[in-house]
Amino acid sequence: MEKQQDMIGYVGLGVSTLGAIFSVVTQNLAIAPIPLAIGVGCNLFSRKQLNDSLVEAYNKQEQTIQDLIEKLAINHGELTDKLVENKADLGTSIEKLQQSLQTNLQEQKQYIVTEIKRVDLQHQELNNIVSDIKEIENLSQELRVKPDSADFFYQRGLGYEKLGNKPGAIEDYSEAIKKDSSCARAFHKRGVLYLENGLKQKAVDDLRKAALLYFEQGDIDSYHQAREMSRNIHELRAEGNGSSQEMVVGTQLFP
Repeated sequence: MEKQQDMIGYVGLGVSTLGAIFSVVTQNLAIAPIPLAIGVGCNLFSRKQLNDSLVEAYNKQEQTIQDLIEKLAINHGELTDKLVENKADLGTSIEKLQQSLQTNLQEQKQYIVTEIKRVDLQHQELNNIVSDIKEIENLSQELRVKPDSADFFYQRGLGYEKLGNKPGAIEDYSEAIKKDSSCARAFHKRGVLYLENGLKQKAVDDLRKAALLYFEQGDIDSYHQAREMSRNIHELRAEGNGSSQEMVVGTQLFP
């Protein structure tokens, strides 16, 4: 009996001891989760703030991108308009430039053609001058052999006249007349040169002599030409009051 009571006592003591241990353990377990819950909560709050910040930054970036896209669209439109405008202006400028170049090209072409004609004319004139000089030299050589040839003097006078050497031409026409007093052509040509030099009386005398010789020789066309020219020379006629008046008989000079 006493042994049973001792066992019960021991059992009760063991139960009490386990209860005390359980209580201590339970207390420790109840206290330990408090700091853990606080840490977990803080982490969750920080993550939420971070997420909110990220979302806000993302939204701002998205708005910035959207604004940039809108600005790019506006700039693109303006650039397109400018491009179209500049393209039209460029087309007009190119067209004007082409027209200007075409005009300049035509002007240059015309200038070149004109210059070529002028150079060709000068070249021909030089050739004629050279030919006349050679002819004069040949006639001069012929005159050394035949110094009494009226025709050679007349032909050389024509050469001098072509070269603009009027004194030389008059001298040779005069020599031709000395060699042949019936050389109507020499009188005619010398009369024309006298008229050009203002020697009207000498011109009239030579032209009348030429007309007479032409008539005698049966050259009626040359006769009329010389006679008409002599009549168309200016004459000074005296008035009753002592003054003089220049008269012109006829209207056409001999060519």
